[in-house]
Amino acid sequence: MTTRTRRAYPWVHPMALVSSLGGILIFGSITVTAELITPGYDVVRQTISELAAGDAPTRLMVTIAFVLTGVCHMLTAVFTPALAVPGRVALFSAGVFSQFVAAFPLPTVASTSTEHRVSAMCFFVIMAIWPALSMRADPAFPWLIRPWGAIASTVFIAVFCFIFLGVWASAAQPAVGLWERVANDIEGVWPAVVVLTLWFAQRKKNTTIAS
Repeated sequence: MTTRTRRAYPWVHPMALVSSLGGILIFGSITVTAELITPGYDVVRQTISELAAGDAPTRLMVTIAFVLTGVCHMLTAVFTPALAVPGRVALFSAGVFSQFVAAFPLPTVASTSTEHRVSAMCFFVIMAIWPALSMRADPAFPWLIRPWGAIASTVFIAVFCFIFLGVWASAAQPAVGLWERVANDIEGVWPAVVVLTLWFAQRKKNTTIAS
């Protein structure tokens, strides 16, 4: 058995594990709590943003969720070097737009705001396309970030993203809240899926090098 003489290039740092999984936990726990404590709130018909509206009793806690989740996406982008630079920039940018969503809340429940709407749309679209921008052609990388895997990921996420945006654009659609949650949950989980895939592939690679 030989000893590895140099450290393998890190595909993903432990901080990315914390941030990608932490983002899911933070956003999920806070928004579900806010839904449960808001009288009459309808998760099928009402958006998450309404929980952070100017007159919502849960405004502060859901605003914090937007901010912290955005920070988690930015940290994941910084601490996952295996992703191609355009993908890391896109994921970081999505985190920035999450801050804008928090900074420009809906004035009141069931109202609208151009700044909030544009920020949210940019967030959802960028969170759909970043996997394709992260692709690596090197066969040493796991399939999920190689071209076919990265493109398939974006197509899968984009389907739900654009269904939600289409529903959101139509005032007559009664299930905007449901579709938002489906799209948001898929987009929110995907960074962790990629990071975990890279983490286990990296461990396997390092074990092979050390043996």
